[in-house]
Order: sequence, then structure tokens, then C-alpha cells
Amino acid sequence: MKHTAAILCLFVGLTGPLPAVAQTTEAAVAAKEEDLAKAVTDPAAFARLAASSNMLEIESSTLALERSQNADVQAFAQKMIDDHTAAGEKMQAAAKEAGVEVPTEMNEADQQALQALQDAGEFDQAYLDLQTKAHDEAVSLFEAFSTGAEDSALRGFASETLPKLQEHQTQARDLNGA
Repeated sequence: MKHTAAILCLFVGLTGPLPAVAQTTEAAVAAKEEDLAKAVTDPAAFARLAASSNMLEIESSTLALERSQNADVQAFAQKMIDDHTAAGEKMQAAAKEAGVEVPTEMNEADQQALQALQDAGEFDQAYLDLQTKAHDEAVSLFEAFSTGAEDSALRGFASETLPKLQEHQTQARDLNGA
């Protein structure tokens, strides 16, 4: 329960205003918060959130390769695509072993975040804001699941992937000047 409260507080705090990223609707946030509360121990909820987050990382980074003129942003975006594509494949295998279905579409909140990025006027800043927020959420999610869930292939995946997400989090914050 301690992890659930901590992860909910972080998520709610992260849904606050970001300068270049539009807010998600209340319904989308509520649905994501519900999954987040379950994701500490529920493999299916973890898989839904982790897969959606992973797709957001890849799709937003693909967009960054198309729209950014900044070499550092482009290099970071390519790293996100490469690392998150590999992580998605590992998660698929772990989820299959755990008997959990992995969604193939982003949740509504992440779809709205991607749309806000597509509509952003100052793309690089919006992308870095999104990456910082997404990695803060992902690190919290993976930390909570890797310590709160029962031992399984999916928990092993979360534990194994966490250091890479923390590395991404640091890189996103550094690029964003946070």
C-alpha cells in the first residue's frame, strides 16, 4: 500500500501543467490512475501501463526524428526508439510467460499526450517535457512493480529494465535542463 500511495502521488503531481504539453482529459487521467493503483501488484495493469508508455516513447521519438533540428534531441530520440523497441520485445516475452496480454494501442491519456506533442509550437521543448514526465512515471511504475508484485517473469523484466529507464530519465532531465 505504501508503494501505491507513493506512485499515485507522483503520477498526480506529474499531471500538473507543463508549458508546452496540453493536459489530458479528466476521464483519461482517472483511467490511468486506476491502472496505476493496480499496477503495483497486478501484472495485467502493469503490462497495460508499461506497454502504453513504451509506445508513447517510441512514437514521440519517431516524431522527434522527423521534426527536430537539434542533433542532441535527435540522438536521444534514436536511443529511445532503439532501447524501447528492445524493451517492448522483452516485455512481450515476459508477459507471455506470465500469461498476460500486452495491449497494442496506447491508453487514452498517452494518445492525448502524443497529440499535444504533434500540435506543439516549440517542438523540441515539448518533446523534452514529455520525455521527462514519461520517464519519471515509468521509473516510478517499474520501481513499484519490481518490489511489490509477486515473483514472475514480468517482475523480472521490470527489475531488469529499471536501470535503463533511470538512465533515460537522467538523460531526459539533462537535455531538458531540469
